[in-house]
Parts: sequence; structure tokens; C-alpha cells
Amino acid sequence: MGSKFKFLKINPKWCLGCKNCELACTSRKAEKSSEYEIKTNIYVTEANNIKSPIHCRHCEDAYCEKICPVNAIKSNDEVVYLDSEKCIGCQMCEQACPYGVISMSKSISDNSNKKIASKCDLCLDRQKNNQSPACYSACPVKAIELI
Repeated sequence: MGSKFKFLKINPKWCLGCKNCELACTSRKAEKSSEYEIKTNIYVTEANNIKSPIHCRHCEDAYCEKICPVNAIKSNDEVVYLDSEKCIGCQMCEQACPYGVISMSKSISDNSNKKIASKCDLCLDRQKNNQSPACYSACPVKAIELI
């Protein structure tokens, strides 16, 4: 039986390293939030002259979800996502993620040092409006595939 979750499939042979996926993710997040610093949830890396975006795998048995003490990370039949209203910024999910793709965003709306987790949700809001995830749409050579 396969995973019940959708995820991004990357073809590193096609990736140009242009970082359009990073920019699209950051721009989308900027449209949605003004309370916390904006963090991209996809990162282009390079090793041995091979470029590839690193992203959340929306694990079926997600460590980040299991370890969250306040159940701020949840899953449904589509993705593993963050309920930012519940997040207490404990960083347990960031430490538990085997792919290193959860980061902490600091509050910019006040002088507190409050942080919350930031992770990919496969642009569910866009998908509900029959649009593709921002990173997928931005890739000029379709090195990112949604499956």
C-alpha cells in the first residue's frame, strides 16, 4: 500500500539551481503573514555538481507530528501541516525532522522573542482554488512534480 499523502517528486537531473522555487515559496508566504519573519520551505542545494530542492516529505508516520507536545502539527489525507495558533515554538519538530526542513520564524509584530515553526503545507490554499503549489508552478523546467 502506498502513501496516502501527496508529495513533491524532484528530478535532480533537470534542476537548474535557479531557485525560482525558493522565491515562489517565500512570495506566497509573504502574502499570507505579517506577524512572523518569512522563511522559505524549499531549499536548493548542490552536491557533486547536482542541484536539487530539499523539501518536506509529508511523512506518513511523521516524527514532527508525533513529538509536538501541543499537537500543533497534524496530518490529513493530503499533507502534514502546522496549526500556527497552537504552536508554542518549542523547536521539537525542527529537531525531529530527518530532512531538516522545518525552521523557526521569529515574531516581527512585537518585541517578543516568540517563535513558531514554519513548514511546507503543499500550498493547500492554492490547491483548493485549483492552483498548483507555488514551487511547482515556478519551476521553468518542471524538475518538481506533484504526485
